Amino acid sequence: MRFFVDEDLSPALVAECHRAGYDATCGRDRGMLGASDQAVAALCLSEDRILVTNNASDFLALAREAGLHPGLIVMPLATRSEECVWMTAVLRNIEEEAKAASHALAAMMVNRLVEIDEAGQCHHYDYP
Repeated sequence: MRFFVDEDLSPALVAECHRAGYDATCGRDRGMLGASDQAVAALCLSEDRILVTNNASDFLALAREAGLHPGLIVMPLATRSEECVWMTAVLRNIEEEAKAASHALAAMMVNRLVEIDEAGQCHHYDYP
């Protein structure tokens, strides 16, 4: 799996992804601070990156327009340490879900939305 962490969340989430063995980047590292949601969505589509964001409404609309997308993870805004704990939890959850369904990780996330709540619970949805 490959991830792009939106600028509304801590760039420390990139390191959490790396620790778990995944490729990740963020707007800061790609020179995209202040980039439009459309530009971020286009990058994620072109590089097959799962978007990690707090900005659900805008990116859900863009994912619906795209029709086929690599996946979306939505989490609440919080402190850096809370966001890192949630990122670790969502990665583990995706791994467990994929294993239980006998799916490859990246394939598991295609056209999927995973929301993580403040209690650390993950909720999976097909989207669109």
